[in-house]
Parts: sequence; structure tokens; C-alpha cells
Amino acid sequence: MNRVQTTSSFDIKLNQQGATVIFCLVFLAMMTIMGIAGMESSIIEDRMSGNMVDRNRAFQAAESALRNGEAWLDDQVQLPLTSPDGSTGVWQEDVMDPDTDDGKYWWEHNSISAGWWSSKGLVANGMSDVAVQPRYVIEEFHSASSGQSIALGNGQFTAPRTVHRVTAFGVGASETSEVKLQSTFIKPYDL
Repeated sequence: MNRVQTTSSFDIKLNQQGATVIFCLVFLAMMTIMGIAGMESSIIEDRMSGNMVDRNRAFQAAESALRNGEAWLDDQVQLPLTSPDGSTGVWQEDVMDPDTDDGKYWWEHNSISAGWWSSKGLVANGMSDVAVQPRYVIEEFHSASSGQSIALGNGQFTAPRTVHRVTAFGVGASETSEVKLQSTFIKPYDL
């Protein structure tokens, strides 16, 4: 007796429906993975833009402190007194960086942290949305009384020019966003 295997149209439909389910599950898994990747990408972009806003806020705070230090110097008629600890508002020349052999400036050292700025820097109030108000330090950098190319040769005595360095420190809404700025300020003072 020969047996003949026959396939009904019902069996073919079941096989086709099984392939469709598998295809749909694979397609759904791929779409889910793409959706998760897209969400992670947008979360990262959101964090990046938040960090940029916070760093910009820290930059603006440091810029404000820098301008406060320059304005204070500009208001001085007499050469400001200096001190080795900054208690007069102006640090003495070469006191801020006693270790010149290490190849780093004083503001690059790890010991110069937010705590250092809180105890040594002068406060520049008025910034909102920052974790800590910005601060600045002024140091006398150099004084020159001769060889000034700025004098036009009118025969008059020119007042000594003193160069100050203003260093400012600002943070954003988060204390992890730190910015340091510097400027050089030159002014002749009355004797």
C-alpha cells in the first residue's frame, strides 16, 4: 500500500502565519532597539546642552568678577598697598607663586580649589543662578618708571605705570562648572 502524503491548504496557511509572526516579532524588536537608541541620544544631547548652559553661566560669573577687579583698580588714584596675604586687596609681586621651578602658575595648582577662592578671593556679588558668588584676586605684577614707550617725548615726567594681574573664578549653577579668567591692567598712579 502506497501512502501518499497530502497537504491541505489549511496546513499551508498555518505555516505562513507562523512566518508572519516571526517576521513581525523581529521587526518589532528592531524598532524597539532604534527607539531606545534615539531616546538615549536625546538624553545625552539634553545633558550636553545643560552643561554648556552651566559653563556659560560660570563664564559670565568669572567675567563679572574680572570686571569688578578692574573697576576697583580703575577707581584708585594712589597706587594700592600690597600685602603678602592679600589682606589689602592686592597681593605683592611674586608672592602668589613661590615655587617657580615646577613650571606651573599658581592658578594651575591642584591646591587652588573653590575653598581657596572662598578664603582668599574678593567677592563680586550680584550674580543669580550660581552655586557660589564669583571671586577675584589682584596681584601687583610689575612697576615701570623709565623706558616707557607710551610717553610721547613732551619733556614732562611721566608717572610710573604699574601692571596688575586680575584673576577671576566663577562657577555655574553646579560647582563642577568652573571657569578662571585673567586680565592685565596697566595704569599710572599719582605719586
